[in-house]
Amino acid sequence: MIRRIALVHIYSCSAALLEISFMEEWINGLILIMLSIGHAELWVTFINRTHALPVHEPLLKKTRHVTYFMILAFPLFLFVMVGLYSPGVLRGGEWSQLSFWWKPVFLLCTLGFLGLLVSVFRHLFYRIPRLQTESQSEIINVRERLGQTLIGNGPYHYLAGLPLNEIFSVEFSRKTFVLDRLPTAWDGLKVLHLSDLHFSGTLTRDYFCELCRIAQESKPDLIIFSGDLVDEMHCLDWLDETLGQLQAPLGRYFILGNHDWNQLSEQIRMSLTRLGWIDVSSQTLRLEHAGHSMLLAGTEVPWMGQHPVLPSQLGGESADFLLLISHTPDNYYWACSQGYDLVLAGHTHGGQVRLPLIGPVFAPSVHGTRYTSGTFYRKSTLMHVSRGVSGIHPLRWLCRPEFSLLTLRSGE
Repeated sequence: MIRRIALVHIYSCSAALLEISFMEEWINGLILIMLSIGHAELWVTFINRTHALPVHEPLLKKTRHVTYFMILAFPLFLFVMVGLYSPGVLRGGEWSQLSFWWKPVFLLCTLGFLGLLVSVFRHLFYRIPRLQTESQSEIINVRERLGQTLIGNGPYHYLAGLPLNEIFSVEFSRKTFVLDRLPTAWDGLKVLHLSDLHFSGTLTRDYFCELCRIAQESKPDLIIFSGDLVDEMHCLDWLDETLGQLQAPLGRYFILGNHDWNQLSEQIRMSLTRLGWIDVSSQTLRLEHAGHSMLLAGTEVPWMGQHPVLPSQLGGESADFLLLISHTPDNYYWACSQGYDLVLAGHTHGGQVRLPLIGPVFAPSVHGTRYTSGTFYRKSTLMHVSRGVSGIHPLRWLCRPEFSLLTLRSGE
């Protein structure tokens, strides 16, 4: 009897120890996964910030390759050296037995994981500013509408045919903004905001012709293009049948972006101006309408030119309303300090790929994914960031391409 009780006790203790050992291994494995995610977030942060700088594409491509390798290789190295290599934490070892040099690595990875949590919470709790009072969207499946594949032979064309890719499912969004300084006489002013066309031959000319035709049917008063027009110079021939077909009573205004900077930017600029588009990069233009004046300004910083100087800062006459076209949303804080009423930007493509709950991961911005797309308000400045129509990489998951018709209402 005593022997049986002893055996039962030994068996119970052994089972408890095995359960504790299993729980410790499970927790340690979870910690290793969190450290791997934090490490990946650090590299994503690096790639996002470097792509916001005036660095040419060949060097950026090398940094992307290094980043992808490090993101994939580090978890394997971590699990082998920390988890399995004797005395690994997944084989009964203790964290305290690890080399001292692992401590700063773990600290950085932990900070990266916390940074990811901040981005996720910011994405989940994003709220549209109260100044945006209405929003409607029409989803246009261009491929079904035209009955064509619309895939050419340009760079990365194989990505366009991947499953669940939304590159041909374009969102035509209509948004209404109430702006305090907008003159009452301008109430209902319609602004067509286009960005990031990325002509490269990957998506055929017919794709862009159809979108421009739909945009023209909305009958805008003013048309704004916020940069990144061409990735392959031979596609400049498309301008006549695309942007050249757009017309608006108050004119068509543009700036260029970083992809144009990587091409023959001056030739692109001249081709647009020959079609009647007005270049506002690094300058300001006064637009008179219904007895009031709008100051239109453009900035291609940090890739080209400089920030425009307001006439009022030089002793000149101010305007009733200030509108800034900026390729990147990174110039938002500068625009707020200058007192602009409305900023129209693009460049970030909404992240192009969005993960459920997590949201966008890659965004070429010094602010990471904070201003990837949507409407933002700070001080007295409202900013609208377009997800853009295309991209050099024709891949969109949970992040449709977009062009927008913005209706401006007077706060009075």
